[in-house]
Amino acid sequence: MSLIRKQTLINLCCAARMLDLDESTLRKGQAGTESLTQVRRGNGRRQRVSLILEEVISLKTEWIETAQKPKSFSKLVG
Repeated sequence: MSLIRKQTLINLCCAARMLDLDESTLRKGQAGTESLTQVRRGNGRRQRVSLILEEVISLKTEWIETAQKPKSFSKLVG
């Protein structure tokens, strides 16, 4: 039996606000967001791009944990 996980889609503008980035940065997959899955809905000129909420939350959590790690500075001994 396979596990089915429900994934929540959010608009690109909401994800941009959560990550504190510009929408075009997310659309292009820049600034560390290349791992996010983009879901394109619709066709033609009115295509809407959404992202998976769980992936956005885990990326933000990863960024926060990385920022909280203490930086080790090596001392130069002369």
